[in-house]
Amino acid sequence: MRPRAHIASPFALALAVALGALGCNGRRGSGGAPNEAVMATLGTVRALHHQADVFENAGDFARARGAVERVLQLSFPPEMAEREDLRLDATGRLAELDLRLGDADGCIARATQGLAEARRESVLQARLMMVRGQCASALADRAQAAQNASLATRHRERALSDLEQSIAVNTRVLRRALGPQGAR
Repeated sequence: MRPRAHIASPFALALAVALGALGCNGRRGSGGAPNEAVMATLGTVRALHHQADVFENAGDFARARGAVERVLQLSFPPEMAEREDLRLDATGRLAELDLRLGDADGCIARATQGLAEARRESVLQARLMMVRGQCASALADRAQAAQNASLATRHRERALSDLEQSIAVNTRVLRRALGPQGAR
């Protein structure tokens, strides 16, 4: 299998911006200095995702998964608003890695677990729905190859349902973000 470069998740891209904006967004500790616990957590998460990128680019998906799992083991500062997003982002990436390692069942379980932890509608919740749909599609392909047409059909229906849910969540998030004056 040829290594494929990791495509940064929506939140991973925003993470770099968040790190740069921390010094000027009002999230400050005592004496006006940026909150070091939040800064250290964001920096650690960013480094772990970069480490996972290196492993993925080398085709070592098991070690990439290990790096991302470390994100979920972190203790997040209680005042850190991004903790849910960071956890959902890592869970989504782990589900994608499960699928790349051929574990579609594990991928579905991990994405479902992440969705259970989501407390609000977000692009990261939509991502988990999309990934779960991709996993269900892989299960459909596996059932089709095993000549189990009825199971393949059930998995395809689940995949399409998950993908439609993802689209619906992203659409609502986009409407909220753009407001009533949003472009069409």
